[in-house]
Amino acid sequence: MIGWADSMLRNLSAGLRTAAVLVGMLPAFLVAPSAHAEELSALAKIRQSGVLKVALYKNFAPFSHDGRGVDVDLAQALAAKLGVRMSALWFDADENMEDDLRNMVWKGHYLGYGPADVMMHAPIDPAYMAKVDRVKFFAPYHRERYAIARRLDVLPTLDSFEPFEKLGIGVEGDTLAATVMLSADGGRYRQTIKTYRTAGEAVEALKSGSVAAVMAQQGELEGGLAGDARMAIDLPPHPILQKRQWPLGLAVKKQSDDLAQALQAAINELIADGSLKAIMQRHGVTHRQP
Repeated sequence: MIGWADSMLRNLSAGLRTAAVLVGMLPAFLVAPSAHAEELSALAKIRQSGVLKVALYKNFAPFSHDGRGVDVDLAQALAAKLGVRMSALWFDADENMEDDLRNMVWKGHYLGYGPADVMMHAPIDPAYMAKVDRVKFFAPYHRERYAIARRLDVLPTLDSFEPFEKLGIGVEGDTLAATVMLSADGGRYRQTIKTYRTAGEAVEALKSGSVAAVMAQQGELEGGLAGDARMAIDLPPHPILQKRQWPLGLAVKKQSDDLAQALQAAINELIADGSLKAIMQRHGVTHRQP
């Protein structure tokens, strides 16, 4: 009996110690759901860290190249509106926009960098936006289109593509401009098209006289030529390209609602007080309202 009683007492004591441990753990169990419920929002995390991480394209003058450009200055202005500093996350354009958005906005690159808090120069197109359900597109701040820059001494006027049967025209590879020139008028201009890695390289060829004209996005032409009196910039003599225009804005993760609202308000203020127009003028670009 004594042995049995000792055993019962030992079991009772062990049970009391276990109960005490469990009671001690209760606050932790109770706190965990509350902490999860109070997880910081995207904007709160940025303000807590003091940094807005911004995805910026490399080699995209005059918008973002060698640490400067329209989008760089605009990103800094947006960060200032949020009361934080801007940290640039530079990246090379991938094969398509979906890859860029995956790497820089909602997932991150498989090499280990990204995603950013916000990406600059994102397309604001309703049909495209409907297909990309992990990203929120908003705050259009500029309208882009294709244009042709030409040397006035060689091409004082340009009413059609016919002069390019004999004169060289530069384009950036894998762009709509390149596709149009290769197929226009049954391929009549294939022999005079010169393809470059970037629009900037094509503009440099135009300045040196290697080509008589360049077709690229108008902002790239304006920034690259910076008011060069030897040149003119016009819409292309092509009905599709004259109509093809698109707004550019910002992109964040789909769930970053408060960050999107804050950045939208900041963009509105920068447009209203003329700051955005001044930023673009500083880099030679004419601001076109979306």
